[in-house]
Amino acid sequence: MNDWQTKREENLKEVRITTYILCFMVFTLAILMTAWNASLALSIEDIFAFYLENFILIMCFALILLACIIVIKLNFIYSGFMFLCLLIFAFIGYYNITYVKEMLIIPVAYIAFIKNKFFGCCLAVISGILLCFRDFWTYGSTFPNPNLESDIIFTGVMFICAWLIGSIASIELDSRNHLLALANKDGLTATYNHRYFHVYFKQTLAEVKRSNGSLSLLIFDIDYFKYYNDTFGHPAGDAVLKDLGQILLQQVQQPGIAARYGGDEFCILLPGNDSKAALQFARKLKKTIEDHFAENDQFKQLPTGKLGITLGLASYPEHTKTGDDLLDLADHALYKAKKTSKNKIELYFNVLDSLKGMCDQSEMGLLSSTKTLLSIINAKDRYTYGHSERVLEYATKLAQRCGLDEEEVRLIQYGAYLHDIGKIEVDVNILNKTDNLSEMEWEVLKQHPYWGSEFLRSIKSLEIVRPYVHYHHENYDGTGYPVGMKGNDIPLGARIIRIADSFDAMTTDRPYKKGKSYLEACSEITVLAGKHYDPELSKIFVLMIETDYQIGHAACSVEQ
Repeated sequence: MNDWQTKREENLKEVRITTYILCFMVFTLAILMTAWNASLALSIEDIFAFYLENFILIMCFALILLACIIVIKLNFIYSGFMFLCLLIFAFIGYYNITYVKEMLIIPVAYIAFIKNKFFGCCLAVISGILLCFRDFWTYGSTFPNPNLESDIIFTGVMFICAWLIGSIASIELDSRNHLLALANKDGLTATYNHRYFHVYFKQTLAEVKRSNGSLSLLIFDIDYFKYYNDTFGHPAGDAVLKDLGQILLQQVQQPGIAARYGGDEFCILLPGNDSKAALQFARKLKKTIEDHFAENDQFKQLPTGKLGITLGLASYPEHTKTGDDLLDLADHALYKAKKTSKNKIELYFNVLDSLKGMCDQSEMGLLSSTKTLLSIINAKDRYTYGHSERVLEYATKLAQRCGLDEEEVRLIQYGAYLHDIGKIEVDVNILNKTDNLSEMEWEVLKQHPYWGSEFLRSIKSLEIVRPYVHYHHENYDGTGYPVGMKGNDIPLGARIIRIADSFDAMTTDRPYKKGKSYLEACSEITVLAGKHYDPELSKIFVLMIETDYQIGHAACSVEQ
């Protein structure tokens, strides 16, 4: 809810409570006046007897005060006005005093304003019928009957007031909803807009924190949408966005919302969903969107041959302790998915997040700086974005295949993820050069393991990982760099990362060459086993790739 909406609700609440209090004050005054008029003709000795005989009057007065306090405290103003109507009728029936009936206009007008004109008019008619019934009961059916005629006219006045006030309130509500839609909704897709998304995200996150719940955020865009717009025109692109908006409105249920974040990018907030539930929702949504556009022949001309979407997903509190950076994390996952391969769902992951519980306060800033530096490296070396994540995946599986304990596997994960952090010192032109490097450029590049190791020196919790980063380019036969270490003198973690790093480099497409197939890369690792790579680890790795990635029995298989 926006600030102005909150202010409006507060003002309306104040009006309701004030009106209710004033009504009870007037009704209380009527009771006091009745008691005063009745006691004027009595002597002082008879006053006590009068109030003793009219105990119900005193109880009614006490009940009014108690009800007023309870209604205001619990904010049951609607029920309070209905209770007031009952008290007015009870007062008229018991004391036969009709001048308080004018107070019925206030509850009738209030109900018409708060609910709608139908409820207000119904209350006016019911009140009028009860008044007319009392007139027949009290004065009989003889005519002329001034009291009956007066109450019939009064009923008509109440009905007109209810109709008028209810109609004005209905028009105001429709106008407000229309203005809210213009302010909060995207005109093309009918989903919420960028501005409202941030307002709702802030509000929902606060509620989730108070209830110790979970919140997931999906952000996605359409693959090759610019290509589609350029090929078929923006009207065709707008039609796709409009259809996509309708799908989101059908799939996303309250309290979740879908919003157009910009261009062909959409955000979905899912309160009460952890990453597992959100991932299941994302898969269902992706399939629904792809099935909807499957028959569109225009999409068959896209590079992928169909409409595809790429999604990034992050969850609170699983991926972030504060939730404030949830959008950044989901966007990071989307960016990673777009850079590595489109048309997929990417769940946010950063191995460094698990270090936060191990670092002292002084190291937290350094850890954040490390994540920032990795982002910079990915931006500089654009053709190898996601390289660290893939090396992490291969190294983790190889370490597990080797039977290492969880602690050692975790340290190898840190080393694999950070192995290229020293590239921050390498000029971007060297990293992205398509020709052969000069001798001087090659000498600069060979220093990145050392620079990475020196950077980690300041983070005590990563001290044990430094050798993995420092020696991950050492060859098993001693021909590697930066120091020429050989054999089992090279730390086990560095030897594992060496194989994982080389395998990903072999299978990654570059501007100047196409990546090898998994089969070809496994063959090269087998040929270089004992020279560049640990021979035993090479056997385990090739068997792992054959098994886990189902590439078939390679010509380089372990039996050879």
